[in-house]
Amino acid sequence: MKQKLIPILTALTLTALLTACGGQPQTTPGPEPSAPTASQEPSQGAPSADAFTFLSGDFAVSIDQDMADVLAALGESQSYFEAASCAFEGLDKTYTYPGFSITTRPEGDKDYVNSILLTDDSVTTPEGVYIGSTRADVTAVYGDSDGEAALSYTKGNTALTFILDGDNVLSIEYLPA
Repeated sequence: MKQKLIPILTALTLTALLTACGGQPQTTPGPEPSAPTASQEPSQGAPSADAFTFLSGDFAVSIDQDMADVLAALGESQSYFEAASCAFEGLDKTYTYPGFSITTRPEGDKDYVNSILLTDDSVTTPEGVYIGSTRADVTAVYGDSDGEAALSYTKGNTALTFILDGDNVLSIEYLPA
């Protein structure tokens, strides 16, 4: 029952956050990624070794990374949602993949990764923590944290947050620090 409830709560939370500003949200299939060309410059938002990153296969995704690079590596998402941004000029976009979703923020004519939410136990952090892990599992890997219902760790520009339901991890999210 809990495993069915988690994706529903996650979807409701994302919908509430993204529609809070009003406007006309649009839900469409994920956009086709454009293939990178040899003339493209390296991304200014490449993953940093000094921050927490999420691995999808062999590809590292991190906060502030250029979403065009992520799309080129991960391909089309299962679903795509966009809505007027509350905090930035332009559209916030959410790309949903199996086991995780990525939300972006607009900056000029580019979109950058603003959060990564793990949505089920089919994916883990690179350190092996997943939804359903225990508090002891989290603290063994990341160290002690003062939180009761949430454990949060900061590394570089990233906060890695584990929401707990009693002693078990209910949610894992990478956010800007």
